[in-house]
Amino acid sequence: MRNFFLLLRRLQVFLLFLLLQVISIALLVSYNKSHQAKYMEWAYDATGNINKRYSNIAAYFSLADNNKRLAEENNRLRNLLAENFTSIDTSATLRLDTAMVDSSRVIRKYLWRTAAVINNSVASQNNFITIERGRLQGIAPEMAVVSAGGIVGVVTDVSDNMAIVRSLLHRKSITSVMLKNGRNTGLLEWDGKNPGLLQLKGIPKSTALKVGDTVLTSNISLNYPAGLMVGTIAKVEKETDGNNYKLQVKPGNNFYSVDYVDVIENLFLKEQRDIEQRINKQQQQ
Repeated sequence: MRNFFLLLRRLQVFLLFLLLQVISIALLVSYNKSHQAKYMEWAYDATGNINKRYSNIAAYFSLADNNKRLAEENNRLRNLLAENFTSIDTSATLRLDTAMVDSSRVIRKYLWRTAAVINNSVASQNNFITIERGRLQGIAPEMAVVSAGGIVGVVTDVSDNMAIVRSLLHRKSITSVMLKNGRNTGLLEWDGKNPGLLQLKGIPKSTALKVGDTVLTSNISLNYPAGLMVGTIAKVEKETDGNNYKLQVKPGNNFYSVDYVDVIENLFLKEQRDIEQRINKQQQQ
């Protein structure tokens, strides 16, 4: 018991000492301008460091929300781009003496919807991505999927609230693309080996190209709007038994870190498919 009271007494003396130290520092700072300036400088530095650390911690925990907001804003802005619309000539010429009257209208061709990636594979020969949007949110098979770096794949299956995307890293993925310089078109595939390289075939050896040239989606792609980023040429090879190049393309996307995508609906796709199928049937008769 005596030791306890002795310890308590020492603690009281220590606290009294600290109190006197604080009072002394306060008086010194209050009545000495040089010490006051030093104290204020130290206080600003200390509070600044504390606020900086707090801001960094808060920013880290809000990254997911920030990414979601950025994806939604990108989706809104992309829907306003001119390439998502097309001009349909609805002119009707009415001849009244020598006067002609015509008109035209612009209608939407592509509609973009943002979706979160909830599963993604890259290690298989046939890779798929699962997104958190489905039939109830307007997603359907054959819609194109892109992200910030470039094209990702095509929707193959949907449920009410989810959809499966066949990644470009799939042995059955075939995409019509073109070179940005020269606009030569070819087919983009994947050989199932390196997730960091895709293969572009069908570009003639007479085409002027070099490593680093940009590859875009072509204007004959049914799923993708023309001109979307695909990747860049990483290696130029020549086919030994043909007249074309076999190009290695580095995809614009890092497929290991795709977290948000945009699903693109071609509002003219069904109409195009119907009329082309009708022509094919007529030719077969």
